[in-house]
Amino acid sequence: MIHTHKTRTWLWKLAVVCCLIFSSLVLYPAPALAQGPNLLQNPGFELPHVQSIPGKENCFLAAPWSAWWVPKNGYERDQCYHLAPEYKGATRADVPGNRVRNGDLSQQWFHSYGSFEAGILQQVSNIQVGSKLKLEFWVLTWSCDREDKGNCGGATSGDPSPMHVRIGIDPTGGTDIYSSAVAWSPEGNAWDTWTHFEVEAVAKNSTVTVYVYSNPDYCSQDNNVYVDDASLVVVAPPPTATPRPTRTPTATPEATHTPLPTNTPVATATPVATQTPLPTCPPTAVPQVIPTCVPCPTQAIPTPLPTATPAPLVSQLTSGGAWTAALAALLAGIGALAIGFALGKRK
Repeated sequence: MIHTHKTRTWLWKLAVVCCLIFSSLVLYPAPALAQGPNLLQNPGFELPHVQSIPGKENCFLAAPWSAWWVPKNGYERDQCYHLAPEYKGATRADVPGNRVRNGDLSQQWFHSYGSFEAGILQQVSNIQVGSKLKLEFWVLTWSCDREDKGNCGGATSGDPSPMHVRIGIDPTGGTDIYSSAVAWSPEGNAWDTWTHFEVEAVAKNSTVTVYVYSNPDYCSQDNNVYVDDASLVVVAPPPTATPRPTRTPTATPEATHTPLPTNTPVATATPVATQTPLPTCPPTAVPQVIPTCVPCPTQAIPTPLPTATPAPLVSQLTSGGAWTAALAALLAGIGALAIGFALGKRK
């Protein structure tokens, strides 16, 4: 039960919030985008109405608007096409009482039993080139094939002629209705009802021209055009040019000679440290035993004896002195040989 009570309370609060949000949206709608002031003069087509073209009858327009129309050519001379329409102000008293949208007057042009290619224009100066412009008009037409057919009661349209109504901006400020520079709105008929037309263009000159164009197809008994509540406003200023970044002048460096690459020296092998030889003791000289000659005993030279008669050989060998000397010489030779042999063996 408590849970249900809390749920209902929450839903009630939610409903109150939704109602407040809805009321704020209805009572305080979001404001429209801000636009500039109306650049047209006498956009409501009020007094004064003056003769737009000197010498032309029935040509009175709200100042400073001007009339334009395309005259008929040779083929159409005897036809009902391309006639010069009449221009004058329309009042609230005109039947059926809807010929003025706002104010006291509106502008109208028409021709009975005839067709025309005609309209009005105004040139507007002091426009900033590059501005985006928006032109708006309210237009109403009345076209009746033949009133005696009984289908146009109350000055309403019956079997109407297509009216080909449109508005345009010439952003170059020219007055040639056929110029390709003119930006045109879509066409409409606007029979018996005030119909809104609009078109946008970007100003290419400080003066622009605005047009209303109409061209009924048939030579109906009634072909009338009414205009009111015109406006020309700037909807976007010219785009701001982004300044280009300036380049800081830098001194041009003088050309320097790039040194030629030098040959990288080949790494040489690190010499291996040589081992310092330890001091060596000089080799001990092996004493050589120089054989010494055993001095032979000096043989006394005998005093020559008187020549004797030679004795026999046996007697000479057995004699004592000669044997002793021979034996000593033999022993000395044997000792010398033994010493030489011993030294040679040691080496």
